[in-house]
This record gives sequence, structure tokens and C-alpha cells, in this order.
Amino acid sequence: MEVRMIFTKRKKFMFIIGLSILSYVVYFKISSTPNYLPFEGTTKSPQRKRIPSLQHNDSDVHFSLATKEEFWDDGPIDIYEAFAQHSYKTLETCNNTCHAVETVCKANTIKLLDKINLDDIVEKKPFLARGQYVFEWEKKYLSYPPLNDIKTLPDLKLSKVTVENTRQGVVRCKILETIHGRLDVVDGYGRQRTKGDDVVRVWMKGGNNSDHAVVGNVTDLQNGSYTFTVKCLWAGISKLSVAISYPREFLRIAIHQIYIGRSWYMTGTFEKSSIKESTFCFHTPNLPGWECICNFSTFGYENYYCGRPRDPRLTCDDWVSGDSATVPQPHDVTDAERHLVKNICSKPVEKTVTHNFTVITENAGKLPDLPLCRQSSRRVTWTQTTPKGFWSPGNVWSSLVCQDPGVVNSSWFLNCMRNTSVWFFGDSNARMPYLNLLEITKCDNVTGGYPLWTSCYLPEYGTSIHLNTHEGPIHIHFPRQEFFTIPKFILTLPKNKKHVLVIHYYLHLIISHLSVLLLRMKSLRIAIEEMLRTNPNVLVGLRGPHVSSWELDHNHAVGGDPLGPQFLEIIREQFRGLEDKVVFLDMWEMSIGIENFDYHPPQYANREMMKFLLSFQC
Repeated sequence: MEVRMIFTKRKKFMFIIGLSILSYVVYFKISSTPNYLPFEGTTKSPQRKRIPSLQHNDSDVHFSLATKEEFWDDGPIDIYEAFAQHSYKTLETCNNTCHAVETVCKANTIKLLDKINLDDIVEKKPFLARGQYVFEWEKKYLSYPPLNDIKTLPDLKLSKVTVENTRQGVVRCKILETIHGRLDVVDGYGRQRTKGDDVVRVWMKGGNNSDHAVVGNVTDLQNGSYTFTVKCLWAGISKLSVAISYPREFLRIAIHQIYIGRSWYMTGTFEKSSIKESTFCFHTPNLPGWECICNFSTFGYENYYCGRPRDPRLTCDDWVSGDSATVPQPHDVTDAERHLVKNICSKPVEKTVTHNFTVITENAGKLPDLPLCRQSSRRVTWTQTTPKGFWSPGNVWSSLVCQDPGVVNSSWFLNCMRNTSVWFFGDSNARMPYLNLLEITKCDNVTGGYPLWTSCYLPEYGTSIHLNTHEGPIHIHFPRQEFFTIPKFILTLPKNKKHVLVIHYYLHLIISHLSVLLLRMKSLRIAIEEMLRTNPNVLVGLRGPHVSSWELDHNHAVGGDPLGPQFLEIIREQFRGLEDKVVFLDMWEMSIGIENFDYHPPQYANREMMKFLLSFQC
């Protein structure tokens, strides 16, 4: 009896202990998880069963010591949930604290914040938790190990280019024939690389400064080798260029910087009476130094967030202007990766693989006869077959998908745009073709000024040319103003009138997580469909990205064109099924052929882009 009573008491004691432990675990789980609420304007509620805590430490987000096996997969995460994970930061109950980043906390004036060295801020605010991803290519590149030995990178002198039917260093072809070649990538040790995912570009230019240029098509064999094809399109001697524009190790760095919340930030100024304060701003709501943020979508600035002022006398409504912050050095990288970032920024010709081939095209064969562009479906502009055109002497773009007018003058442009309103939307690469068109048409009746609304009128032709206000975020100084986003604005255009729209998103968005672009493209597509449903007299040109490899030489990982192909992929995916109604302006192919390296392609490229777009109307 006594033994039985002791055993029963032990069971009760163990039961109480177990219940206490379980209660503690449940309490800890609840108390450590933020109260997530969707952002204002979110159209889809999160559906995932598990939302991880965002209480990160360095080990949570440090990938430089990770291996492929250690990169655990908790994604893909829904795009709306990705933003909703940060929604608690916009609540009125959220209070900024200063213990995390003392450097930022002391900078409570505009002048002090401008002097902050972002490299001194060790705090990281990831947009996604470790293991989460929105795009499959994020997972792929982040699963690669970090670079620790610079000699394992591709060597441009040791890598080998071979071309079929080569005789004594000469490749002969006829017009419209295709050259087939192969690139075998070799590292600094002379070893064949065994994995793919490098960015390889191929193009051919005419000799003796003929201005001829055409882009080739590249296939990644995923084993360190790449096959390519190039079409012979003009007679004479040509030079073939095969470039390793970016090794996969660099793409990993670029994606990783965005992943951990390290990029090219902006600043926001808040002011009331004599009280001023400046905070960091960005496209996504992960801002180092500010736990609580302002969401400016209510002002028409989609995906624009600033740290909430710490001075309790200032509120989000006191935001008056924005500006650009300094570009930080790459963070959380190895010494070899830092060396790579420092040396990757260069012109396209400086990344070409050494070879001694010459291409000679015989004056035999002819280019295909094509239907006029205005008689063709706009779907031909979305084809992924390369090339879709080539550069001819005089910096003229010759289309291979439909027949454009060829060499045109100002009279052709003016007559084509008669009784038409032309609208340019985007950043400075929307401003450049706007200015080019003013020059072509000799329009000098200009009102307004960039980055705000600016217009020019040609009353004798019934034509107006407009550059819409630069949609935020923007990396120059700009005053706050209430305005419509591009999708909302185009729905306000007068019905039953002729309009030409040129829409461009690129360099101001590519420095952030490309989920921002995805959201923009989703909204833009819906608006274009609705606009065309009510007004068929609208010609829409959607301009894609262009190659840009020269700027941000101290940290090219937070800008430029490394993620251009992924950018293109998102645009194509979101406009699938709408190709018959929208003209795609493929500046990617056009800019590779002319070996562009600047943020802004030359004005003749903008002229040819507009000529091609308007050829679907005239």
C-alpha cells in the first residue's frame, strides 16, 4: 500500500512538471511572435500556416559562412505575406527605440544624417526571414557557397571560345546563315568550371566602324559550358564578342545584399514649424535604425517607406521631401567577394573572352520580306527569339519581326502623332526619349519641369507631349506632392482620344527586392486592360531594362544590370496573355548590340525605340 501511494505521488508530480513546461513553451511562442497585420492596400491575406518571427540576430541572416546544405528552404513565400510580415511596424502602438543603433539615433537632424556612414551601421533588417524566398532564382543563387578564392572565378584569357566550320581563324557565312559556337569557362587555375548560371552575352559588330551590330542567343548547359548562335546579317568582315558579364558568384552577392537589407537607401525629411528630423527611406519596409515606419502609399507613393520620426512632436504627415543617401560598401561578404565587387564594374568589351576569330559574310542571300508593323500583331514584339533586329549604318535599328519605316525624319514623327497625346512614364530613362522627341519635333512650348510634371504642345498638329511626374521612390531630391501612381493615372486619360503611352520601370527599382517590381507589374497590367477596354485608340509601349555596367563602381552590387534577365522574366510573366495589345520595347537586346555601359543609352537608341513603337500606328 505504501509503495503504491509513493508511485501515485510521483505520477502527479511528473504530470505537474510536464504541464508547467508545456505552459511555458506556449506562452513563449505567443509572446515572441509579432502581431502581423496586412499593410494598407494589401489585396490578399496571408494563407501560410506558419509565420516565422522577425527577431533576427547575425546568425539568422549571415550567409557568408553558409553552405548549400545549410541553406534551409522555408519558401516560397507569398508576395503579399512578405510585406505583411512587417505591417506591425506601421501601427500607432509601435515605438522607435534608440538602443539598437546609437549612431543613427544621434543623427536627429538633416545635417547629421547626411554625414552618417552607412558602413558603420552593423544592424541588418532583412526583408525576408532566412530560408524564405519569393523567386526560385533567389533560392538557387543564395544556396551557392560564398566566394573565398578569387582564382576560382572565370579567367577571360584561359576560357575558350570555339566556332563550328572555322578555317585558319576565319568563319565564313552567307546572309541569314547562323554561326554556332561554344564557350568553355575556365578558372584562374586552368580548370574547367563545372556549374553554370554565369551571365554570358554574345554579340557581333561590323568592321571598319560600319555601325552594324547584332546580338546572339546563349544557352546555359549548366556544366560550365555555354553554346551560342549568331546570325550573319550584313556583308563584310565582322568581330565576334563573347563576354562573361557577371560570374554566378557576383549575382549571389547582389541578391544577398538585397536579402539582408543592405542597399542604396534614401532619406526623408520631416518638418513642422522649426522642428526638423531626417530618417532613412526605402522601397521595402526593412529600414536599419528604425523599427517603426511610415507607409506613404496613402500619398500615392507605392512601396515607399521611411523611418517614423523619433521626435514625438512630428508625425508621418509632416513628411516634406525625399533625397538620396550614400551608397554603402558591400556587407557580410568575404574578402574575395569584396575584391570581386570592387573590380566587376567595367565596360562590356572589358569582359570579353580572348579569341582570334574573324567572321566574313559573303554578299549572298537576302533579308526576309516582312509585313508592315502596323499590319502585324503586337505579339511579335514579345518573341524571345534572338535577334529581333540589328543595328545598321547611321545608328538605325532594323527590325526582323516586322517592317518599320526605316530611316525617318521629323515630318514622319509629326504626322504620325497628329491629334495624339504622347505620355512618358518612369524615371530619367523616360525623360531621355521625351527630350529626344522634343528635339525631333522642334517643340519648344514647354511648361513645368522635371522631376515634376512637364509638357510641350504643338497646336498646329493637335499634338501634346507629356512627361509625367517621376513615380517614387526616387534617388534625387524631390518635394512631397500628392499624385497618382502610373496605373491610377492612365485610367484618368480622356476616353475616345488618341494616346501613345511609353511606360518604363527599371533602375530605381532594381536596387530593391524585385517583389516591388512584381507588385507594380500586377497593378499596371490590370490598369492597361481596363484602359484598353474603354479606349481602343491607345498605343501602349512597355519599355524593358537595358544593360548598364559602369556606374556605382564602389559597389555595383546595389545597382546596374546584373539582375536584368530576372527583371525581364517578371515583365514577361505578368503580361502573358496581353501580348496582342501591348508593344514590348526590348532595349535589352538593342543596348547589348551597341555595347552600352551608361545609365542612359545614347539618344539615337531612344529615337529608334520611338520609331519602332510608332510604326505600329503609322
